Amino acid sequence: MRKIDFNRDWTVQKEGQERVEHVNLPHDAMLYEKRAKENKTASASAYFEGGKYIYKKIWDVDAQTAEQTNILEFEGVYQNARISLNGKQIAERPYGYTNFYVDLTDLLTVGQNEIQVIADNADVPNSRWYSGSGIYRPVSLYTAGSSYIKPEGIKVQVLDQECICLRLACVAENAQAKITILDQNVVVTDMVVEDLTHLETEGITIMIPNAKPWSAEDPHLYRVRAELVQDGSVLDCDESHFGMRTLAWGKEGFLVNGKEVLFRGACIHHDNGVLGACGFADAETRRVRILKEAGFNAIRSAHNPISKAMLDACDVMGMYVMDETFDMWLIHKNPYDYAGDKFKEWWKADTEAMISKDYNHPSVVMYSIGNEITELGMEDGQKQAKVMVDFCHEKDKTRPVTAGINLMLAMMAGGKKSIYGTDDKGQVKDSGTGGMDAMPTSDFFNLLMNKMGKLMTKAASSKKANAVAVKMREIFDIPGYNYATSRYEKDARDCPNQATTGSETLPQSLYENWQLVKKLPTMTGDFMWTGWDYLGESGIGTVRYVDKKTKENIDPGLIMTGGPGIIDICGKMRPEVGWGKIIWGLQDVPTIGVDPLTHADHFQSLSMWRTTDAVESWSWEGCEGKRTMATVYSDAPVVELLVNGQSLGKKKTKQDMAKFKKVTYQEGQIEAVAYDASGKETGRSKLVSASGKTKISLRPECQSLRANGQDLCFLNIDLVGENGITKSSVDQVLKVEVTGAGCLQGYGSARPNIADDFVSDQHKTFLGKSLAVIRAGYETGCIHVKVSGEGLEPVETDISVS
Repeated sequence: MRKIDFNRDWTVQKEGQERVEHVNLPHDAMLYEKRAKENKTASASAYFEGGKYIYKKIWDVDAQTAEQTNILEFEGVYQNARISLNGKQIAERPYGYTNFYVDLTDLLTVGQNEIQVIADNADVPNSRWYSGSGIYRPVSLYTAGSSYIKPEGIKVQVLDQECICLRLACVAENAQAKITILDQNVVVTDMVVEDLTHLETEGITIMIPNAKPWSAEDPHLYRVRAELVQDGSVLDCDESHFGMRTLAWGKEGFLVNGKEVLFRGACIHHDNGVLGACGFADAETRRVRILKEAGFNAIRSAHNPISKAMLDACDVMGMYVMDETFDMWLIHKNPYDYAGDKFKEWWKADTEAMISKDYNHPSVVMYSIGNEITELGMEDGQKQAKVMVDFCHEKDKTRPVTAGINLMLAMMAGGKKSIYGTDDKGQVKDSGTGGMDAMPTSDFFNLLMNKMGKLMTKAASSKKANAVAVKMREIFDIPGYNYATSRYEKDARDCPNQATTGSETLPQSLYENWQLVKKLPTMTGDFMWTGWDYLGESGIGTVRYVDKKTKENIDPGLIMTGGPGIIDICGKMRPEVGWGKIIWGLQDVPTIGVDPLTHADHFQSLSMWRTTDAVESWSWEGCEGKRTMATVYSDAPVVELLVNGQSLGKKKTKQDMAKFKKVTYQEGQIEAVAYDASGKETGRSKLVSASGKTKISLRPECQSLRANGQDLCFLNIDLVGENGITKSSVDQVLKVEVTGAGCLQGYGSARPNIADDFVSDQHKTFLGKSLAVIRAGYETGCIHVKVSGEGLEPVETDISVS
């Protein structure tokens, strides 16, 4: 079928308001709402208002098109979508994260047609994280004649290292199918299938001699082209890429192409930081690239199906994926979420949609059917899990099924009550649970939060948890454990033939977790919470500061982000990235982290997700003479720290780190040197201070875009010295002006407590950094960007659009 971009020229109107906005999709309406403490979304969705939004698009249809097959695909609408054509409702989809199709065939009229999409996110709270609102992923229109290949109609199942089974879902009479396999643009094999009767159900077997395997380390892709041919004419054509890779799991852990793989995993949410929930292909690709650069080789999509664009990027760049369906099943975690009746009616359709979307993607290696489902500790939840696992096997027998199982939460569930969002009588509370923005900041709270992780993992090995774990091993191909490191050795001993994965773990536990992953043959890997920071669950992992004298929060603004990510919402890596790469054996030089000197006089409040707020910087103008703590990450047994050539002593490392307290800041450089057991230097690294007057630095990640309304340029904006080093202590409001053949799609920083938003042209930098995202329009030309700030020389750059 011909695929047409259907994202241009929509309008959106919030119910109850007169204002009508002209937008191009994807669009996140929630990002434009007000944030307030009293909003019912509360900290879960970063204090944004909910709302009901009416999207409309009018387009002309000629007589020939009206007689053709026309199918719309929505890749994601949050939530409770209702689709109407010319005033008549023709489809609905309550779940906000599934792609779905709407058949317009025989419903279009010649002339103008109007499609209306209602995205109803008015009833809140309904999410434990920032959900966004509206049509936040792309929309496509597929058109064809009476004979056509259905969208996602090509299905490739890899049978072995040189053989695939190809299925083709099509509508055709008296037609043949020509199948061509290509490696790049070289034809590997082609054939003609005369009888299409069983092509969709049984498929055909195709040999690919000397096939090159796909893996995260070597992501080689093939293409399959299918053509419907009748009397020498091509009726329809479609293509899909695939990778030749086989999977196996069990006593040897997880095998890809017969070789053991250990997942260096990152849990991620679906939002794109300053872009909100908008799923632009360039944003999804950028996230995968940066995660890969940070040493990760696997992603867990927490806690909903991943976008098509991100899967494409994972296929191309090489990243394993655990794709996850739901965060709730039978029991509500929030008053208006998807659980209960909606789930019972729609879970099969939503699960099937995810599997169909994922089927040809070699990057997808596991399906997860849920996250922290408390009813897994109860009989009805266990029955539901078994039904869902069997359904996944029916739709795809090549991939294992898992879940993010929190044994402590499961064993706490009793009767029909959940520990999430219910009172003592089992009635759902109007809570919007999810964040920790209102939690106290004290020594006692620090101690409590740092012990919570250990308490959870200890509870996971209790007798009551064991009883649940036994059931989980019977139901799931690979049990996935959230915060249950204490189970790893026990399960490896008790079930030596079953693989296990750490589906969600604390970043601070990475060292000890990875030792177990390497030690135990059944362990497949570790997925930290989180690899990339996200909006909502405000403050759950944010390091906060209070005045030591007044005990008041030094930044009382509402927290926007969760805070646990070792990569922030703008894609900036924290020093823990270096620690992870050292633990995984990917880096042999030290990484230095410095606690922010701007907070040297403040009390630091931590959480179990963040035990450091260190920054990879020795550039703290105005903080001369103040003391801080520096952390050196290294796998060497001994490290030395020097400031401007003066040694601060040597320390033994523990779990690949050493902490140097009361380090006095002075402009210049800080250097870490690593030594082996014999005292021989094995590596060194340094951080240098900025010098001279403050300037604005612009670093666009690309200089040219296509005039498709979708391409993005990520523009890194830093406040730097004359030597180009970022000034981490010099923050101020900057203004971004965009003119020409594009627009400013989003602008912001990773500052946790913000008074600004991401949709205006002004924002205050954080640690000297901010990020602007420039969106191409539909016309060719030039985008001109000017960035200015009070007392600073404006800086300009151009981006071409062709």
